Amino acid sequence: MKRSPKRWIIPVLLFAAVFAVEFLLQRFTFLQKEYFGLFLNTPDYLNEVHDGPRPLLTLAGDFLSQFYRAAWIGPALTALLFTLGFLLLRLLWRRSTRADLLDLTACIVAVAALLFVVLQPDKRERERWAKVEYGCLHHQWDRVLAAATPEAATDDPMLMPYAFLALSEQGVLAENIFRYPVTGPQDIDMEGELTRHGYFFSEIQAEVMGCSNEAIHNAFQVACTLPHGTSLGTIRSLIKYNLAAGNATLARKYADILARNPLNRATARAARRIADQMDGTPNLLTEPSDSAATITHNTLYNMKSMAREGLFDTAAADRTRCLLMLQRDLRSLVGTFPEDENYAQLPVTYQQALCLVLDPQAAERLSPQVLQAFEQYSKAFNQPRMKGQAGAIMPGSYWDYYFLAF
Repeated sequence: MKRSPKRWIIPVLLFAAVFAVEFLLQRFTFLQKEYFGLFLNTPDYLNEVHDGPRPLLTLAGDFLSQFYRAAWIGPALTALLFTLGFLLLRLLWRRSTRADLLDLTACIVAVAALLFVVLQPDKRERERWAKVEYGCLHHQWDRVLAAATPEAATDDPMLMPYAFLALSEQGVLAENIFRYPVTGPQDIDMEGELTRHGYFFSEIQAEVMGCSNEAIHNAFQVACTLPHGTSLGTIRSLIKYNLAAGNATLARKYADILARNPLNRATARAARRIADQMDGTPNLLTEPSDSAATITHNTLYNMKSMAREGLFDTAAADRTRCLLMLQRDLRSLVGTFPEDENYAQLPVTYQQALCLVLDPQAAERLSPQVLQAFEQYSKAFNQPRMKGQAGAIMPGSYWDYYFLAF
């Protein structure tokens, strides 16, 4: 007897439903599992897994995680496992007269259970962080800002440094920083945050600022927080940073390690080819960031060191100026601009800060709109009953932070 093609409709629908749920709600979690996961065909790795707790589960999880480099693979594998489980269950009731009803019920229960799990607050928060870290890693700043919104930062202030890094790289930090719930200079950076998130942020920030030494240092710190002491993504990053620093020997070393992962052999071969074409003279000791000493936990000192060594682009300038504003060090802020600066062309938040400290003659170079708004703000600040008047108070202005944030 031929089986009806209709018997495959429900399994296909189940696969499609599970794939859609996982792709829409969990794909960045899968991507970051691959980045922070490790699977190598080396004796050291296998011995470590064997000596650890639950070796078979660990080995199976590590083996699967290496496939998650593309956004669709993790959801597809999960959907396949659900579908195979469903087909096994179907064998148990294939002689039932209500097989079709049981099929449909099993699918609905499976998808409902999956939705219940992935919509839990901890799962949503994990996906948000995975999206932020993935966006930073690949310099997809719009993606970072889509996850690290001002509303999200209200619940989790640790998102703010990521958002501010993205805004500075887009050149709009000054215009947007006070849309976030900033309370002090600690919100602009994660210096001293000795967690995986803190080290990872410092690694990416060092990379975008051109500091290969500090990126390598923080990549090692990230690796120390991971179960295996390193990961596939960390090894790829160390290859990239060492190639940028001109250290072909170390780049080849990490490429040899990465080649022991079946799915990263092509990446390892490409890295070796680049390393072999280099002259072999590392510039780790002559790179400007080496003498800049940006591994201190004093962000302003780090930024000034970078400026002295010539690594000071527009993004770094904005981070420094916003840090000075958060520290309420407005005299130093004035010193970061040329004496003949056309203040009226600066972002509004800079002008709002400068009007608090400039002498009357210099203040005339500010935008008349900003000066008028500050006059209204001062009246409203000194007369609370005026706060209800439209335009009297400017939410999100630097003045609100300067006078009211503690």
